[in-house]
Amino acid sequence: MTISVQAQQLNRYALLAFKPYFASLVPPDLAFLHGEYCAEFVGPRWLRRLASPALALTGLSGWCGKWFDGLGNARNLVQRQGQTHEVMKMVLAERPSLIDGRPAVTVIYPAGSPFPWPYIVDELRVLDHFTLLGMMVMTPPGLRRLPFPFLLHASRTAVDYGP
Repeated sequence: MTISVQAQQLNRYALLAFKPYFASLVPPDLAFLHGEYCAEFVGPRWLRRLASPALALTGLSGWCGKWFDGLGNARNLVQRQGQTHEVMKMVLAERPSLIDGRPAVTVIYPAGSPFPWPYIVDELRVLDHFTLLGMMVMTPPGLRRLPFPFLLHASRTAVDYGP
């Protein structure tokens, strides 16, 4: 697997450094989120090594990205038996970030999603023309302090976010 230039840089960050970095970014335009986005884990080595096994425990074994329809709906993408599948419906909303209170696009897992997903949101901001920095945040108040970073790289079907 090739590591992106963005990931090479972000993998040098301590986990706590992601909050101020995320705060420096702007949210994507909700209407432009469409197409497939390939996931890449970033952060300290220990976090990258635990990410896949942790997701497997929560029902997202083989997580490889997200799909957005441009209308505020989304699905997680998983690789299983050599094929990509869309799983777990989600909705997008423009909300204040749980991390810093500034605007973010929030990916919401609806009630009825498998545990623990109703208690988790993903917040998205623009990293560069084709890349989003995502932060997975647990919503119970005591657990919000430690969001987990990931990248979403736009496929050819997605939109350039501009400068």
